[in-house]
Amino acid sequence: MYRLALRITLLASLILSFALSASAAKQKPAAVKTDKYGSDTLTTNGRTREVRVTATVVKDCSQPSVCDWGRRFQGFFGSKDGKMAPFFIFSTEVHRAALDKAIKSVGIKSRRQIPMTEVKQRSGLKSTTQMDDYLDGDPILVSVRWKQDGKMVERAMEELIEEKILVDGKEVIKPYTPHFVYHGTAEAINFASGCIVCPSGCNGGVIADNSVPLKETKNYYRFNWKKMPHPGTKVEIVLKSV
Repeated sequence: MYRLALRITLLASLILSFALSASAAKQKPAAVKTDKYGSDTLTTNGRTREVRVTATVVKDCSQPSVCDWGRRFQGFFGSKDGKMAPFFIFSTEVHRAALDKAIKSVGIKSRRQIPMTEVKQRSGLKSTTQMDDYLDGDPILVSVRWKQDGKMVERAMEELIEEKILVDGKEVIKPYTPHFVYHGTAEAINFASGCIVCPSGCNGGVIADNSVPLKETKNYYRFNWKKMPHPGTKVEIVLKSV
């Protein structure tokens, strides 16, 4: 009799355990979530701490850095409803506010934001430049995926861009070597540029290259269209935390 009661108790506990597990599984939000904005999508993957955004390639040679060397702080990638939309080479219908929320939802954090009121005192590389003059946050790997000749291609964004600097008064062309970080300033201050991924340490977007201090625009950039997807191509911009 005792053994029978023990078996019944164990069986009941097992059934209850399975029921609770099933209930928890139903309540747990999916690790991968996709939302649609016009012709574009925003996909969030909590497991891999990755955010993916579709965008269209735009080639407007009248803008700096697109077809020839140019200095810029406007985003390479941005939302087409922003004020800086004509400058973007990768343009998406996904709202930057939604993207910023997605970035934070996978645990990516900002460490230093710089408001527009402090730009004048902090911009450019000077002998007085300090750590506080740099935007900062979790490092971000930015890559571009697209389909070409029936195959998927993925390149880091910096592979698609060339950089030119001046050394002792002479021009030196070098690989583009950014250090992208998430800072989120533009969303925090509601700055309607639409910029998402920016060069030159610009605080007018949410991700910036902080290998240079705030708005350091001495370097020149140029997109390499031998490596770039064709204009009009629908691509996926992948933002991954490291």
